[in-house]
Amino acid sequence: MKRLATLFNRFLSRSDPDGTHYHLSRLWRHWPEVVGPDIAALARPVGRRGTTLLLGTEDHMVAQELTMYAPALLEQANAFLGMNFFDKVRVNLLGDHVSLDSIAPPEPSALPRPGRPGRLGDLAGRLDPASPVARCYAAYLRSFEPDAPDTTTPPKEDEII
Repeated sequence: MKRLATLFNRFLSRSDPDGTHYHLSRLWRHWPEVVGPDIAALARPVGRRGTTLLLGTEDHMVAQELTMYAPALLEQANAFLGMNFFDKVRVNLLGDHVSLDSIAPPEPSALPRPGRPGRLGDLAGRLDPASPVARCYAAYLRSFEPDAPDTTTPPKEDEII
């Protein structure tokens, strides 16, 4: 019976023969130590495209400043990797991207259920029941009933009025 380490090494050598993914995952995990805590708080690694290091930030001004620090960032990343892997840095806004130095993507937050308005139902008898506005208003009133479906999730197609 073969040792597990032997099988694991064989698997790694087939899936990542030059060790690129291993080295990059080390860089992502140790990003704050590589660039320092101040820069790591501003610039998050989001990936690579060829030999370009892709960084993300939350602010336009920080993105512009980081572009000026690109040579220093390249030097630090390449020194950590022990080879000249990157030759360019590209800084974009993070937006919906998940940085690679985080353990798991952030959990989506649930929207709070709105409270019942004080004057709910004042227009119920005043609108023409056949009009689209009246149907929308009736659906709005039903959403505040105690056993109403959760409105924080999008309705299914068969639930749309």
